[in-house]
Amino acid sequence: VGLGRIGIVHSEIFALRVENAKLVAVCDVVESRAKSVGEKYNVKWYTDYSKMLEDERVEAVVICTPTYLHVDMIIDAVKAGKHILVEKPMTLTVSEAKRVLEATSKSNIVFQVGYMRRFDYSYSEAKKAIDEGRIGKPIFVSAISRDPAPPPGWVADPKLSGGLLLDLMSHDFDAVRWLMGSEVVEVYAYGEAYIYSEVKAKGDLDCATVFLKFSNGATGVVHGSRKSVYGYDIRTEILGTDGTLFIGSSFNPEFALGSKHGVTFKGYPWFQERFYSAYVEEDKHFIKCILEGRKPLVGVVDGLRAVQIAEAAWNSIKSGKPVRIQLD
Repeated sequence: VGLGRIGIVHSEIFALRVENAKLVAVCDVVESRAKSVGEKYNVKWYTDYSKMLEDERVEAVVICTPTYLHVDMIIDAVKAGKHILVEKPMTLTVSEAKRVLEATSKSNIVFQVGYMRRFDYSYSEAKKAIDEGRIGKPIFVSAISRDPAPPPGWVADPKLSGGLLLDLMSHDFDAVRWLMGSEVVEVYAYGEAYIYSEVKAKGDLDCATVFLKFSNGATGVVHGSRKSVYGYDIRTEILGTDGTLFIGSSFNPEFALGSKHGVTFKGYPWFQERFYSAYVEEDKHFIKCILEGRKPLVGVVDGLRAVQIAEAAWNSIKSGKPVRIQLD
């Protein structure tokens, strides 16, 4: 449900690339969009989400709608007994996230949050290496997320998307918790709209840096920006007592042009190209959890924690002080 940028990706994956799953319906409030995708994959299409939930063939839903719509759509799906994969961030606020936690805790559905980096090969290998003790004890993590440009449409409004800290940087907040194997208990953040007047006018940030303190004493820093002239830039580094891990690159190593002027690389155009295989693995994992009755790698508490960190970072920027996170 929701056939924007990421909804199109998930529709294609479930239609063509996931065994033991069958795409049976799509939904979007824009009739032409719903009809186009429905006809492309020869499935039922809806413009009314509640009608789709009444469809007995629908056993699970993938919620790809704007963030501010998530909480009610999640709860409606829980009431209908549907398994749920919801795109990140799970909700717009911590209070909404706690409503989702309460609703899902009373059900037997599989609930997964779409932080796809956990299913990316590089991030998965890094997590495996850490768990095997190959870098010793992780003591510091640094993460960078830079979009090529500000987002379009509703995502540009922080009141609807949560802005830079929640829409973009919550990917990193989830990833660093997972990699470090520890909860973030305090943040100290700085951020401004340094570059774009339209971003400032909407009350959002186009550049932010968030310092993190973990419950095990480790520290970290997450940096996010809405401008990266060379392409989509996602990198993470973990320092351990016995080694260091590097994830990602500021350029795409799959293509380079060599000439008398040197070697020229290109960046990744956007997230679909960089993480398409991760989306495939994420969707396969969701179905496997349903079929085997397993808990997903990214569950409701993970969704809550990412929102808590983002909200605390916003509060830190506003107050100019560090903010503690209550892990209740």
